Amino acid sequence: MVVEVNGLEYPRHVTEEVDLLSRALGAAGRVYLFLDYDGTLVSGPRGEAIRPPSSVLRRLTQLGEVDSFSVFIISGRPVEELRRLVGIPSIGYIGQRGFEISIPGRPIIYPVEGETAATVLHHAELEVHRALDSLDGIEIENRGYGLVLHTALAPKKAASDAIQRFTATVRRVDTASALEVLYGDGVVEARMAGWGKGDALIHILREADAGSALAIYVGDDVTDEDAFEAVNVWSEASLPDIPWFVEEDAEDDVPAAVGILVANKPRPTGAELFVRDPQEVYEFLSSLSAIASTLL
Repeated sequence: MVVEVNGLEYPRHVTEEVDLLSRALGAAGRVYLFLDYDGTLVSGPRGEAIRPPSSVLRRLTQLGEVDSFSVFIISGRPVEELRRLVGIPSIGYIGQRGFEISIPGRPIIYPVEGETAATVLHHAELEVHRALDSLDGIEIENRGYGLVLHTALAPKKAASDAIQRFTATVRRVDTASALEVLYGDGVVEARMAGWGKGDALIHILREADAGSALAIYVGDDVTDEDAFEAVNVWSEASLPDIPWFVEEDAEDDVPAAVGILVANKPRPTGAELFVRDPQEVYEFLSSLSAIASTLL
């Protein structure tokens, strides 16, 4: 049973919808697979430079070499860092939650002009360093389009104080409301407002004219809800209109987009399906690779 909560729903486990995924893959002219990085492909403290297991890298390489597959890894990390950690040239990388897009064989795309935000972030960085200078275990990182506070290694009291001071300082400095503040596990980010993971995905799908494609997004974070919503909206917009005199067959209906949440326990989400952890993400990738080799 699916329970609706504030417009969201509890997802089903992927093992409950294997047939649907197989039919969706078989009906797709092309598949766009988007994978979050931290908490999805790798587990461990966020912000640490952790490489995916070799087994995961093999699966990503296999999928990246399928002609009808386009694979992208998306993260708050910069594209160059993702390239170093993953090292697969046949797949794409989306860095800084969408502000950098790397498509195989092409130079990095910067879809948003960031000069205004860069000025505000530089000012905010100076003020944040002053405000947090007395706290231990805190790291501040300027990623160009976002200023990131890392608190995972800080004592609990210092982490709490740092988050309050960071948020208050950013709001005081950002008089033009050019930034938005996002909260994650051990991470707080002040980033340029008005652009996110979902916008980057839509940018890629529209540039590729991927009208008949299947878009799959796998992610674990609250920032991934933006991406789940985006691919669902894109899929609805790309579906052809069915004449009134043609009867729709629910059994033949296959999705043009699939969102998969990574969570130990399912929660209300824009994703239709879920897996429990990065190990189950690997198992999903293995199944996807097997189905792709048969159908695509």
